[in-house]
Amino acid sequence: MNAKDYQSSYKKSYNKKNKIVTFPLSNAFFEELKRRAIILDIKTNTYAKNVVTSFLNNEPLVQLTQEKKDYINEYIRISRGIANNINQIAYKTNIDEMIDITILINSLKNYEEEFRKFITKV
Repeated sequence: MNAKDYQSSYKKSYNKKNKIVTFPLSNAFFEELKRRAIILDIKTNTYAKNVVTSFLNNEPLVQLTQEKKDYINEYIRISRGIANNINQIAYKTNIDEMIDITILINSLKNYEEEFRKFITKV
C-alpha cells in the first residue's frame, strides 16, 4: 500500500469513527475559552474538546498547567537518572566488574540532594 492509499484509507476510517462539531460562541465566551487554553499551553479547540468530553463522561476537567508539566518533567528527569545509575551498577555487577563504592555513594548523595531541592519547591 503506497502512502496516498494509506492516507485515504486512514481518513475514511477516521471519519467513520469521529465527527467534527462546530457551533457559534459569543466573543466573550470564546475569549474566556482562549484565555484558559493559553494558561494551559494548549490550543483553544483542544481545550474545548476536553471540556465537552469531560462533561459528557461526567468527569472533572483535569488539565496540567505548564508549571505542573515542568514539575513532572523534572521529577521524571531525576528518577531516570537514579534508574540509569542502578542499571549501570547491576550491569557491572553481572559482568563481574568492580564498582568504585566512592563514586557510587557520591552519585547517590547527588541524586538525594536533587530530590531534596525538588521536593522543597512544592
